[in-house]
Amino acid sequence: MSLINWKSLRIVVGIFFVLHFSSFGQSYNSIVISEIMANPIPAIGLPTVEYLELYNRSGQAVFLKNWKLTIGTRSAVFPDSIILPDEYVVLCNKVNASNFIGFGKIIPLSTFLLPNEGGTISLYSPGNSLVFSITYENSWWPSDKRAGGYSIEMTDTDNPCGEQSNWEISNDIRGGTPAKVNSTQRSNPDFEPPVIQRVDVTSPTELRIVANEKLDSLVAVSGTLIELSGRKIVKRKLEPPHFHNLVVTLGFSLLAGETYNLSIKNLSDCTGNILRQADYTIGLPSKADSGDVVLNEILFNPPEGGVDFVEIYNRSRKYIDLKDWSLGNVKDGQPDVFGIITTENYILPPFGYLALTTNPEVIKEHYPANESGNFLKLSSLPAYSNAEGGVIFKNPEGKIYDRFDYNEAMHDPLITDTKGVSLEKSDTGISSEIISNWHSAAATTGNATPGYANSQIKTNTEKDTFEVEPGAFSPDNIAAGFTQIKYKLLQSGKIATIKIYDILGRLIKNLLRNQLLGTDGAISWDGRNENGDIVETGYYLILIDIFDPTGEKAQYKRKVVVVKN
Repeated sequence: MSLINWKSLRIVVGIFFVLHFSSFGQSYNSIVISEIMANPIPAIGLPTVEYLELYNRSGQAVFLKNWKLTIGTRSAVFPDSIILPDEYVVLCNKVNASNFIGFGKIIPLSTFLLPNEGGTISLYSPGNSLVFSITYENSWWPSDKRAGGYSIEMTDTDNPCGEQSNWEISNDIRGGTPAKVNSTQRSNPDFEPPVIQRVDVTSPTELRIVANEKLDSLVAVSGTLIELSGRKIVKRKLEPPHFHNLVVTLGFSLLAGETYNLSIKNLSDCTGNILRQADYTIGLPSKADSGDVVLNEILFNPPEGGVDFVEIYNRSRKYIDLKDWSLGNVKDGQPDVFGIITTENYILPPFGYLALTTNPEVIKEHYPANESGNFLKLSSLPAYSNAEGGVIFKNPEGKIYDRFDYNEAMHDPLITDTKGVSLEKSDTGISSEIISNWHSAAATTGNATPGYANSQIKTNTEKDTFEVEPGAFSPDNIAAGFTQIKYKLLQSGKIATIKIYDILGRLIKNLLRNQLLGTDGAISWDGRNENGDIVETGYYLILIDIFDPTGEKAQYKRKVVVVKN
């Protein structure tokens, strides 16, 4: 009968245990950060301690010894610890770890500090392999919860690539759910392909393709077809840890004054959604001359819960790099506070619009007509008074390129409430100092046009025109069940009322009531009456009444045929 050497057996089992557990769960997104408590004060029902929560979605127990957590530029190494499958674990500073006794498993770290304003948090396995990364911002918390006491939670851990759209503030009565299933947990899959926000030419031999979400590192580097007219692509690199920027190196330099056609095919996001094709025209950036880039629109009195924005416009045929340009305000008639809008290469294309703001998502919520994506997010914006003030735009050398001194009296006098209404430049070729060149944005376009052509832009028409297209339509037609009243106006500042009558003279629909029009636009009618019912087949009269602040009036009559199936 042989004797068992228990000491040797324990050593063998221990070695197997370490090797077994350290071999699993180290792939990208296998372990995720599922909750962030950056500002625990004032406490709602939890300890006044910053914490992160880890969740193991790998299906295997994972040995975390020598893993690394980075928050900004600071790093902390994990002690001996294990996270089991589907387990939630709290990370916090070891000084405060005792505060979480009774909540669940805790992993104390020697260095741990979460910035309230936001930052990048990354998780690395031994060997410095990136496992997970998230960049959060203070704006991810609703404005009424930013004072502190609430965490934000990942809503769907099966969508670990999701960023802001996959995080919500905790709705637990304590303000968070450390080491527990998240209170916001629900299915929130991503089915949308990535969108290329812009292409920056960072040098004559290098391009940076910027996407709106995390890209698939393998497909972006080897599976995406990128073609540039007259140039060969010799290298690609997806920049970690954000994975939004794909840097492309060219075999030969781009030439100044030339334009090139760029085609991008089969670009996959981190989830696997594929952008089939996107085409761009690019060129080397040129030095801006005076008047090339101008102020074009400003929202200085935002709607409730909104934020300010300033829009600039490139009125030249040049590609202009906005790196180190600055935006400022005016106090007592003099230039006051300035801030650099970007320290990175950011190319404004010829005749391109760009809205500068601290929160593009909030702007899009309040002005949903904008689908351009032409936003540059700033960490801060100079303060612009709701009553009067000034906007100054400077080049990298500190030269003032444009200045606009505004006041609320510049709004159209027929607008009763100017809150949430921007001021737009009518003619980009005329100085911003000319007050008559600025007008209130049209109500028919949502009271602002951030990142795209102004509603009050100067037109080439010789008289006011209103045309109905198509002249006959069927409201039952899903693809084209509406008609449009397309208009062009000679001047800005005209108010319109549009009513629709049947052949017996009965009022069917109030389409517009005393709304400020743009100079070029369209008003749609879906063939429904005031009750939301589809009208009967027949002829209908469209009566258009317009007037301006001087009292000048005009009336237009148009007809349309509705065919009800």
